[in-house]
Amino acid sequence: MDDATVESANIANQPTEEEPLASTAANEEHAGIEKPPQPPKKRPSTTTSDADGAEKKGKKKRSWLWDHFELIVKDGDKRSKCVYCFVDVTGDSKKGTSAMKNHLERCKEYPPNVSKSQMLLAFQSEQSQHPLGDVSVGDNASGEKKGKLEFWKFRQEEGRKAFAKMIIMDELPFRFADREGFRYFMSVVQPNYIIPSRFTVARNCYRVFLDEKKKLKSYFSKCSSRISLTTDTWTSCQNLSYMCLTAHFIDHNWNLHKKNLNFCPISGHSGEAIGKGVEKCLLEWGTTKVMTITVDNASSNDVGVQYLRKRLLRWKDGTVLEGKFVHMRCAAHILNLTVREGLKECDESIKKIRNAVRFVRSSPARLQKFRNCVNQEQIESKRQLCLDVETRWNSTYLMLEYALIFHKAFDLLENSDGGKYFLELTKMSGVPTDMDWDRVASLIPFLKIFYDATLRLSGSLYATTNVYLLELVTIGKMIKKKCESVDVKERSMANGMKKKHDKYWENVDNINLMLYVAVVLDPRRKMHYVKWAINDQYDSDKATQLYDMVMETLTSLYEHYAALQSQNVSSVSENIDLASKDFEHYNDWHDQADFEFERDIGGQTVFDKKTDLDKYLMDDREPNIIELSSLVDPPSVSVIDDYF
Repeated sequence: MDDATVESANIANQPTEEEPLASTAANEEHAGIEKPPQPPKKRPSTTTSDADGAEKKGKKKRSWLWDHFELIVKDGDKRSKCVYCFVDVTGDSKKGTSAMKNHLERCKEYPPNVSKSQMLLAFQSEQSQHPLGDVSVGDNASGEKKGKLEFWKFRQEEGRKAFAKMIIMDELPFRFADREGFRYFMSVVQPNYIIPSRFTVARNCYRVFLDEKKKLKSYFSKCSSRISLTTDTWTSCQNLSYMCLTAHFIDHNWNLHKKNLNFCPISGHSGEAIGKGVEKCLLEWGTTKVMTITVDNASSNDVGVQYLRKRLLRWKDGTVLEGKFVHMRCAAHILNLTVREGLKECDESIKKIRNAVRFVRSSPARLQKFRNCVNQEQIESKRQLCLDVETRWNSTYLMLEYALIFHKAFDLLENSDGGKYFLELTKMSGVPTDMDWDRVASLIPFLKIFYDATLRLSGSLYATTNVYLLELVTIGKMIKKKCESVDVKERSMANGMKKKHDKYWENVDNINLMLYVAVVLDPRRKMHYVKWAINDQYDSDKATQLYDMVMETLTSLYEHYAALQSQNVSSVSENIDLASKDFEHYNDWHDQADFEFERDIGGQTVFDKKTDLDKYLMDDREPNIIELSSLVDPPSVSVIDDYF
């Protein structure tokens, strides 16, 4: 029997008003499929009002269709809603039930209408759908992926959506659909899949973008949490200016999310253009609750953030504490500026090594000769030489670290290259000497601290605000230690770093106090660590001033959010005149005994009214386990290691 015959038979066998339930139940049982949510057993009844306005129950609905619909009131009109697909249709008794019957015949969720074609059993990995459309594979306690057996059927439309998401997630070109290897693979795996053209793939990707944007806008319109923004601008090789805006926020399940809200061209890098661009994007997405805006230290960004602060103050609940702390300076960029200031003292040695690396990588023939030198020196390393990027100091650290591994190979290349290596480098800054290599080798451990700190602060899959103060204290201590070094070059480098470091952190009035508040909210450190770090970094006057500012900000922030609570639970410490209360209405003797106790004795006790913030700060810190096994020399651990 084909599908058309089955469908005709199902429609013909639908129950009449004289036999409302029997044939429907038989059809559903005969279909052999999983039953949907059961329709209401009790049919709805009409309600009327008498002359006095009192409601009276009317007679029950008699049509068998009301077993599959429920009566609702929408905009003052009575309508019926399908219990399978939840679509509401006209169904008042005055208008008849024809619309309900027509809908039931074409409802895809109605059991008799479900496709009867044969399905396959497939083992599908269990995926948890986040509210914002993010998909992640769930792992159980043992770390194994969970899965389940379920029915599967090939659907062309779902395949198209999945292919578009693959193009987006793996950053593949639209032409990937036209590649011969992919087409051959699909002809073997699923010959029924119609491979779309690259133009169709582009349209499907844009459709996925619109769907995800709709979901995110819907979430923003309902969520109560604030978002933190990061933005950056740059100019392309065609002299076109672009801006990217990213939102970071926590959903109601305490999951951290990172969403790119916009990537668009702007008129220029001026502060006004940046501010208006961010404002336009926020209004387009319908979100106005902003916590902080993180930008680099360009002066134009200062102007742009000030413009946004004024706009946020005009919006309803746009920011907190009058936007005092909305401007957050990029921590990684400050580290970059600090390191670059120190590297100026070793610029000549770094330049020589950079030219040596550039010579080796300039042609395949030179690279092969260098590999022969590596083999002759028996250097066993899978690292590859890399050149640095001028605007990213991390790449300079990696270039120096990898070049040090092949120090002996560079020396051998100087003597076995027929003089080309020596002659070409002499035209520039010269060949790296042993003194240059030793200076860079002494610099690497110091730079590694900055490198690791930059990686930790640049993370986007975990919160980083509470980490920055820890990195700041560590770097400050290392700079002070290097300033006392006996090596003149090293001491000069540390002094340059300290000067740049103090430019951003010496003036306590310019510090965003949210960095300290985030550490207070870490139960392993709380206010104890903040107070110790402040006293360690500043003199007594500045330390006292900064500590008072942090406490004031913390209290103001707590009071701001406490005022937003719509339900205030009455405190036990409220003064109640128990003597005027009568306890005869209590039925339980235990309640009467408690009542008498509070009346006679409890009223004499004075309760201290403490806020949740006071209780949190007074509680003991959570234990902070420190791994000392990785330290080379445990006795030389500094005082700071006792705190993290």
